[in-house]
Amino acid sequence: MSRMAHHSRAKLLSEATHEDLVKAAERCDVNETILAVWRVPKDSRGPAACSNFPAPLLLPCFWPHLCILSPVCLLGYVAAKGVAKGTTYVLTDRNVHVMIDASFGPCGQCYRTGTDWGTVGLNEVRSLVVNNASSGVFSCCCAVGSLNLGVPYGSPVANYGGGKRSRLPSTLRMFIANPDEARALIQDAKAKYTGTNAGGGANVTMISPGGTAIPQMSAAAAEKSPAEKIADLKGLLDMGAIDQGEYDAKKRELLNQM
Repeated sequence: MSRMAHHSRAKLLSEATHEDLVKAAERCDVNETILAVWRVPKDSRGPAACSNFPAPLLLPCFWPHLCILSPVCLLGYVAAKGVAKGTTYVLTDRNVHVMIDASFGPCGQCYRTGTDWGTVGLNEVRSLVVNNASSGVFSCCCAVGSLNLGVPYGSPVANYGGGKRSRLPSTLRMFIANPDEARALIQDAKAKYTGTNAGGGANVTMISPGGTAIPQMSAAAAEKSPAEKIADLKGLLDMGAIDQGEYDAKKRELLNQM
């Protein structure tokens, strides 16, 4: 059986192509089976590039600074948009991979990153946060949906977050067209993988536009001890999925169970 036949059932989602599948298959382990491939959609690349822009800088008192730094901000935006364009997410039966092959400048001749490849095991995914795109007049230019995966601090695929305990990023933000569908695929793959390997169920959090994050424990996570659940809640707090008040209230409930 050929290498590509091994991945014949892989889903190509969020503008991913067969060429993306071929590139991913060349870099995956021979024992892995690719389940899904995603790209950052064209209409999400600009908002994704702006997603890490500090909102307070939009206040009028900072406008003179923005004018002075506008060339730097513009270059940063172009670079971030180029990275988003060259990013591919790959789900296998064992891992989540991130492949980046970005280029900048006219016809991509000024700079090219080369093919960068990062991996996080499904048994290392601690939580799944669905962040649906916002809507309304003031969100038309920066609304972008994402699936946020809680990963170990300093993971090679982490591109966002960091808390008081560690300044290292602890979240993989996947800017894809249908975060809910991706969450279901990753959660199902993780459940099948961790059913015969070390690891536990991931916490799932849904965030609707303008809504509040509400953690939903999976069946595997429901069997954890109160101390383990508190540790999971702390991870959600560090990545910003819940606020301090929600964390304190749930922590008190769990401490009463110990």
